[in-house]
Amino acid sequence: MAKHWTKEEVVRLFELLVEKGSDLTSHPEFRKHLDRDGNLFANQVTREANGNIAYRSVDFDVSDGMSDKDFWGRIDATPYNDLIEENAAVAIVKMGEKFKLIH
Repeated sequence: MAKHWTKEEVVRLFELLVEKGSDLTSHPEFRKHLDRDGNLFANQVTREANGNIAYRSVDFDVSDGMSDKDFWGRIDATPYNDLIEENAAVAIVKMGEKFKLIH
């Protein structure tokens, strides 16, 4: 019987591939076997996997003794800084919309 993968399992697989530097998930030889919906799903899973990796890269204890400079230095040092900043900006805009501060 064929295994049915959960979305979480597929996301984790994509995370592992991305972390190892593999281009398999975006390679044309892989993508040509997917239909439109399969490619859209692969894009969604890739975005989720990249987001998970990005947030793990800055998952550290923010102790009372950590200066602002040290904190932002850790954030800036991650290779996923752009993604983290983009996600933070989206979250800020969503909060502004929720509280009707922006339209």
